[in-house]
Amino acid sequence: MFSRARLRFVVFFLTAALIVTIHLRISASRLFYQARQAQILQNQLRQQLWKKQIELEGLLQPQKVFRTLSIEETSP
Repeated sequence: MFSRARLRFVVFFLTAALIVTIHLRISASRLFYQARQAQILQNQLRQQLWKKQIELEGLLQPQKVFRTLSIEETSP
């Protein structure tokens, strides 16, 4: 049947293939985790930006600017 050298080669090849497969799965999981973390951070930063834009729009509304100016003019 198989010679010892051939059997050793098959066992070595299967072991190496399994080690490489495990390494690739671990690497893929790690990369997926890092990508997901970056996506979450990006969403948080986008929400913060939206809040700041809303605050800025609120400060720049003409009604509020005129109201602030009229309050300052009437105060002694």
